[in-house]
Amino acid sequence: MTDKFPPEQEGSDAQPPAEPIDAKSDASELADDSPTTSGVGQIPVAHTGWVAPLALILAVGGGALSAYTWYATHVAGQLEIGRELGRLDGVARDVDRLVTHQSQVSEAVATLRRQGEDDRNALRSELQALTQAQATERAQRQKELESLAGIVAKNRSEMGVARDDWLLQEVAHLLLLANQRLALTGDVVLAQKALALADDRLKALAGPQILKIRRVLSQEQEHLGQMTPVDVAGISLVLAALAESVGDLPLKGDSDRPQWSDSGDSAQSSVPDKPADDADSESAVRAFSRKVLSDLGDLVRVRRVDETRPPKLDTAARFLAYENLRLQLVGAQLALLRRDAGVFQENLKQARIWLGDYFETGTPVQHFDTQVAELQQAKVALSFPDISGSLALLRAEIQRRDSIQ
Repeated sequence: MTDKFPPEQEGSDAQPPAEPIDAKSDASELADDSPTTSGVGQIPVAHTGWVAPLALILAVGGGALSAYTWYATHVAGQLEIGRELGRLDGVARDVDRLVTHQSQVSEAVATLRRQGEDDRNALRSELQALTQAQATERAQRQKELESLAGIVAKNRSEMGVARDDWLLQEVAHLLLLANQRLALTGDVVLAQKALALADDRLKALAGPQILKIRRVLSQEQEHLGQMTPVDVAGISLVLAALAESVGDLPLKGDSDRPQWSDSGDSAQSSVPDKPADDADSESAVRAFSRKVLSDLGDLVRVRRVDETRPPKLDTAARFLAYENLRLQLVGAQLALLRRDAGVFQENLKQARIWLGDYFETGTPVQHFDTQVAELQQAKVALSFPDISGSLALLRAEIQRRDSIQ
């Protein structure tokens, strides 16, 4: 910072204070310099006596003024210098505080830098450790995945073999079902469906032996397709319905029941009513006699029969008539399921004979007999083809695979 001083101070320092003026010399100089005339217009000497004191006063005033001016200028300069020095001291203190604060900030920055470096080193170490741990874990996971992939491949291979074995067992069950239903019940439709399902399951397998089984299976399906199936279920349902309706058929003698009049009504009609006034006079004995005679008349019935008819069956005979006809129909149903045409026809024949011997010849019985005659025309005995060849080949293939495993 540059100190500035007032211009007055510089002038006062360069020039010393003015010396006092000699009044006598000034007065003489004035007297010498004043114009003189030889004649007119000269000033008298008595009028110039005040000039010397005036000059002295002026000289003293000028010196005092110069001294005051020098003093004022010097004091003002000193005060300005004091103020500037005060400002400089404040600035110096501010600079010291700033330097101190800067040093503190520098120390804090250095401390933070050291801490940041330590943190970076710690983080770098942790990152390296974490990276190494991840690499180790990744390698371990890779080994586990490779091991698991091997296990999965092995299981898949084993599951493939097990799946093939399971399919072969399922096909064997379907073929066995077809053979059993065809042999026991003659159900051609179900046998065809079972063979079709077995062939569909074999499509998922490969091998020369499987192709051979499918070839034989195709031939068996073709043989079954050439047969005319018998509606065993429909015929069996008709026989069951006829057996249930046996109890509704009328037996011989049921239509000859006499229409007897009510005994109470006939007794009352045969005995005329007595007047109310005669009732008191009739004796109790005669009233009792009329009641006895009326009851005896109800015990005897007389009617005229124009033609001979079979007697009405009693309860036991009626039960045997119904049950025997029902048993003939059930026997025909069982023979149908066994494909026994002889027994089937014989049971239906006996049913018709029994129907003509013990049942009325009315419309219900005639309709019943017509249905039985229609069932006699059904062909229940058919020659079924042999479909066991594919099953035998399949069982041989299953045994071969079991021996390899």
